[in-house]
Amino acid sequence: MSGSGNVNYFLCPHMTLSENDIRNLCIFLPRLFVLEATRKASIPQWAQEKISGWPVLRDPELASRIGSCMEGYRNFARVHGGPGGILGFLSRALDEIDEPRFHIQEELRGKCPPDTGSAQKEIFQSALFMEIARDLDEEELAIESGYVRLNAIEQEFRDILGIEDDESDRAETNITPPLAPDTNGLLYMLPRRIEDWFRIFSLSSLLSLDSLEGMPVFVTRFPEVIDEVLEMVRTGCERDGKKFSASTHLLASIPTLDGLGDKQFRSIIEAPETSELLSSCHHDLEDFIISVSKGENAAGLQIKSRLVNDDFEKFCQKCEVPEDDKHNLSLTVVENVSLAGVPGLPALTTGFGEWPLVFLSIAARQ
Repeated sequence: MSGSGNVNYFLCPHMTLSENDIRNLCIFLPRLFVLEATRKASIPQWAQEKISGWPVLRDPELASRIGSCMEGYRNFARVHGGPGGILGFLSRALDEIDEPRFHIQEELRGKCPPDTGSAQKEIFQSALFMEIARDLDEEELAIESGYVRLNAIEQEFRDILGIEDDESDRAETNITPPLAPDTNGLLYMLPRRIEDWFRIFSLSSLLSLDSLEGMPVFVTRFPEVIDEVLEMVRTGCERDGKKFSASTHLLASIPTLDGLGDKQFRSIIEAPETSELLSSCHHDLEDFIISVSKGENAAGLQIKSRLVNDDFEKFCQKCEVPEDDKHNLSLTVVENVSLAGVPGLPALTTGFGEWPLVFLSIAARQ
């Protein structure tokens, strides 16, 4: 299984996407892979030509054990609860393996996780954690979708009453407090998510029946993910006495098109004229990624960066996308380490070669 040309794009560190995220990612990526531990990735039928699952566990017995263990943790957490729900409970349990309480709980759950070697136990725990994190994310996305719908209804009500936007902050015209969650659950326990995601991702070159050819590029919709990864790698470099160096390139403004339905969205991106523009966007983006990963000089990178920006600007103009409906597309590369050994992250396998650690991110414009 391989991506377009010399680049494979992987969603990191999550294992599920909202409908809006799927639309946005389908615009600027030719293809995207989503890690699968024990369950198939939840991808709408219309998007499966561009987004697909990437299985990392090929052992049916191990997958079955993880599934049984998940159910055991769910049942135990329902009774005992605690901060963070089942994911918080799982984290505490995995971090307290030397305490008698953990072993008592293991017996009650049916000796889960199994008594295996340390390496396999780490994989087991990471896969288990990511599967439960996926459950949490799916619930968070459902809540987020509800907030979006409630805000849309509120705005319709304001329109009916004739309340102007510049009046909406005044107490006498406020119908409700802002409808939004206090925290972003998709970033809950982010450092652990990153560690465990990379640990199971490292199985790709060992357990995948297909070769992982080309350069892995990690895609996220949250700049906080990149900030956390860079801090982890920086700390690892300091610990190992290695130099840390990273650079970020703002490549383009991309359309979000969040308000479109599936049919409307597909009619836009599948139209012959826009399809040709997107092909150019994908080609020049990949060319820039390969060039920056190989350390091309600044002048050459500037030219190729401008091509990427011009491509997406033409696409936005063709689709008549307002400035308010654009997000920034950025690329971050850690320049002095390779995926064969990234300080501060779980050990990856040498099958990834000498490619550097590269992230693509979509973020709301400031």
